[in-house]
Amino acid sequence: MRWRRQDREKGAALVEMAIVLPLLLILVFGIVEYGMLFRERLTIAAATSSAARTGATMGKRDAADFRMLQALEAGLYDQVDSDVLISVDIFRADPNTGAKISDDVNTYAFDPINFPSCHWNPCPDPTSGSYYGFAGAGWIPSDRVTTLDAVGGGLDVLGIEVTYHHSDITGFIPGVDRDLVERALIRLEPDVFELAPSTTSTTT
Repeated sequence: MRWRRQDREKGAALVEMAIVLPLLLILVFGIVEYGMLFRERLTIAAATSSAARTGATMGKRDAADFRMLQALEAGLYDQVDSDVLISVDIFRADPNTGAKISDDVNTYAFDPINFPSCHWNPCPDPTSGSYYGFAGAGWIPSDRVTTLDAVGGGLDVLGIEVTYHHSDITGFIPGVDRDLVERALIRLEPDVFELAPSTTSTTT
């Protein structure tokens, strides 16, 4: 009788393990997958903010976008990969809503193979000769407003939006393998800290 009871207990333990083990594996894989996703999002969000701050200080300088992209790469560490980075938009944002102003968007693709010295297509490096390859559109630095108006405002709002792909590790957790977006907005710094002349005049 004892051996029959032991067999029944072993059988029950196997059934319990068969029920609990898949749930335990899903929990462990979920922690790993979402931990890696959270880490990647934090890294790319921090790099995006760093690139935006670089753009704010560069203002109207020809190399503004190039320096922003370099700052983004520096902050991405091991995420600098053509399988991760899909596109980067540098744009003029509506100061009230933060929305992209459609005609003032520069879109770059990470391309270290065809552009080994610049890593971006089109390459916005002023030393490369022809740069800012946006025919009839785009937002070249010389068009950016970095002069305070009469009431201390008027500076353009610069935005950077990074679209990237997060790949799953285990393949067991749905919704992890997907495209994601990180965005940062910042007002351009004034070239000089003086108000522009008022458009109204007074008579004496």
